[in-house]
Amino acid sequence: MYESFYNFREKPFSLTPDPKYLYFSKHHQGAMDHMLYGIREREGFIVIMGGIGAGKTTLSRCLLNRLDKNVQVALIINPMLSDMDLLRTLVHDLRVKPCAEKMEVSRPRRIDDVDGAEFRTVQVKNRTTPPANWYNRATKKELLDALNQFLLDQYSRGGSTVVIIDEAQNLSLDVMEELRLLSNLETDKEKLLQIIFVGQKELEEKLKLPELKQLRQRISIQYELQPLSPEETQNYVEHRIHVACGTSRASFSAKAVREIHNYSKGYPRLINLVCDRALLAGFNDKTDTIGAGHVRKGIRSLLGEEGRDFFLKRFFKERFPLAVSMLFFLAGLVFFVVGGKGGLPRLQTWVETQWEQIMDRGSGRKAAAAAVQPSKKTVPALPAPPVAGEEETVVPVQEPENPVIAGEEPRVSVLAPEASGGNYRIQVHTSKKRSEAEGLVEELGQQGYTAFLKEVTSTGRPWYVVYVGPYEALEQARIHLNSLKFSGRTPILLSISRSG
Repeated sequence: MYESFYNFREKPFSLTPDPKYLYFSKHHQGAMDHMLYGIREREGFIVIMGGIGAGKTTLSRCLLNRLDKNVQVALIINPMLSDMDLLRTLVHDLRVKPCAEKMEVSRPRRIDDVDGAEFRTVQVKNRTTPPANWYNRATKKELLDALNQFLLDQYSRGGSTVVIIDEAQNLSLDVMEELRLLSNLETDKEKLLQIIFVGQKELEEKLKLPELKQLRQRISIQYELQPLSPEETQNYVEHRIHVACGTSRASFSAKAVREIHNYSKGYPRLINLVCDRALLAGFNDKTDTIGAGHVRKGIRSLLGEEGRDFFLKRFFKERFPLAVSMLFFLAGLVFFVVGGKGGLPRLQTWVETQWEQIMDRGSGRKAAAAAVQPSKKTVPALPAPPVAGEEETVVPVQEPENPVIAGEEPRVSVLAPEASGGNYRIQVHTSKKRSEAEGLVEELGQQGYTAFLKEVTSTGRPWYVVYVGPYEALEQARIHLNSLKFSGRTPILLSISRSG
C-alpha cells in the first residue's frame, strides 16, 4: 500500500528470510565467520543459538549463498522427523544415488546351441536407472550405505557435505542420536559430514541432557546471537530501506528509532513488524519522516487491547522511581516548614540539595530503581529543626544505626576547634568510636578539607559526627560537596548552622 508513496520496489520490512536484507551486526558477522570456519576446517557439530526473531533463519539462508560450489548442502527446515525420515530427507536433498550393486538386476536369457537342437537359460546382469524415489522403499542399511558412499565420493573430489538443521531445539532425542551416529562417517583424518544446529536458546538446555552427553562432547563450535544494540537498530532500519530502494523518501527520526528499540529489544523480527506498521501510519499522514508517534501507533495496532497496558506499564516503570523521590522531597519540605524556629533558612539549603539528588536519581534508572527496592533497613530520620536556646542541633542521617530519636533533644559538645566564618557545613560521617572519627578528620585535613568533630549524646550514648566546613557561601559549600562525591565519599547532608 505504501510502497509507491515511499518509492519502494518492495516492502523493506517483510518477514520472509531474504538473504539480501540481512544486516551484519557484530554478532551476526561473528556467527557467519564461525560457521564458515567450521565448514572449511571440517569440524564436527556447530551450534548457532539465538532468541526468537534474532535472524537465525535468514543467516542460514545467507550461508548457502556464501559456500563454494564443491560444498553439497542439505537444509532441513522441519525438524519434526523420525530417524528414517531424516535419512530419506538427506538422501533426497543431496541427490544420493543407490549403491552400484543395487542398480544391477538379474534377468533370465535363452541361449541356443550351435545346432539349434538344445537351449539353456542363464542369468544376465543389466545396469538399470534407479527410480527417482528409490529411497522411499530402501531399508535403513541401504540408505546409510548409499549416504556413506556419496560422502566418500564427495571427499575424493575435494568437496565437503554440510547439513543445516533449522529450529533444532525441536529435534527428538532419537533423531539427535542418529545424527551423532552419522558424524561417525569419517576418514582416518577428517570428518565427512559437518552438521550445523540452528535453534533457540532452549537448544542449549536440551544438549545438557544426560542422553546427549556423547553428542555434546562432539560440538566444536558454539555461538549465540545477541539482539541489536540501539545504534545497530538504527543501522538495521537504514540498511533495509536502502536495499528496498536506495532513493526512498522515507526516513525514521532518532526518537522513532528509540521507540522501536524499546519495544523490540533489538530483535530483527519485531523491528520489521513495528517498522512496517509505522510506515503505514506515516503513509496515512502523508509524511516522509516517521516519528515516535507513528511508531507508537504501529505498536498499538500490533498489540491490540494489550497496547494500552504496554504503554501504561512502561510509563510506571520509567516514572515510578522519580515519583517516589518527589514524595520523599515533599515529605521533607512539610517537615521543615512545620519544624519550628529556624526552619525557613535551613529549608532553602535543604530544598536545593535534595533537588539535586532527585535529579541525579532520575537520570540513572538503576540508581532510581535501587532507591525504591524493599529493604530491611530503617528509613533514615530527616534532620530535626533547631531547638530554641541551644547552639545547634546535630542529627546524623543515612546511618543504619542512627541513635538520634525523633522528638528527643540531643546535647552537643565541641571536641575539636571549629573554623570561624560562615554557616554552611557538610556532614560526612557518624561513628560510635571517637578514634575513628578523629582519624577521618585528620585524613580529610591531609586532603585539603577543613574538617571538625562534634559529639552528640543521645539515649545516654556518645556519637561522633564529622563535618567539613563551615563555608560562608552556599555555592562554595556545593563545590566541596561535589568534590567529596567525586573523591568516592558519600556526603550525608549539607546543612546550615546559626552558630557556625
